Amino acid sequence: MKKIVLIAAFALNAMVIVAQTAPQRTTLKPFAGLSYAAMFNGDLDFRKAIVAGAEIERPLARWVTVSAGLVYSPQGGVYNSSGTSFTWKHDYLNIPIMANFYPLKGLGLKVGLQPGISVFNRQEGQEGSTLVSRDMGGDVKPFDLAVPVGISYELFNVVLDVRWNIGVISVGKSDPWAGDIYMNNSHLGGANFAYQFTLGYKFDISGGNGE
Repeated sequence: MKKIVLIAAFALNAMVIVAQTAPQRTTLKPFAGLSYAAMFNGDLDFRKAIVAGAEIERPLARWVTVSAGLVYSPQGGVYNSSGTSFTWKHDYLNIPIMANFYPLKGLGLKVGLQPGISVFNRQEGQEGSTLVSRDMGGDVKPFDLAVPVGISYELFNVVLDVRWNIGVISVGKSDPWAGDIYMNNSHLGGANFAYQFTLGYKFDISGGNGE
């Protein structure tokens, strides 16, 4: 009987913990970290860069929150072939709109939709001793759309967040370098994708109304 009571008490305690896993306050989280970006076309290696932004998160239910953010995301990729090397610097202002699920205290599972606006688009490369630089504004779309999925862990308001942004639209022509003697083998047609590893800090902006 004693064992049954202990098991019931443990189960009740676990249910209470699960019922309170989502942060019951509105927060602002500035963050920064590393981004590894490429494209779903097989031609580009990862472009490594710094990503930074901020996100507001608001509780929706006991274990669900919604969030929206603004993120400066360096994307594009790196191309290397037969002595030719260049970096496609295609940067976006991304707007991740996320649903966040908290199955355990501090642990978050995330999925959402992320429109993006192109703010910088340039190719920089080298062929032997020749430097090549080109504005690519006319060769790619001015917007992007991705589905971000991720996981996070929060401890003492410090949040480690890992996301995979999966592009769902093709952002470039199949061969924007046609006719270029240095980079004619680059194929930039395809959708963006990026892995982002960030560290942020949550500030309570609920004005004392959060639970």
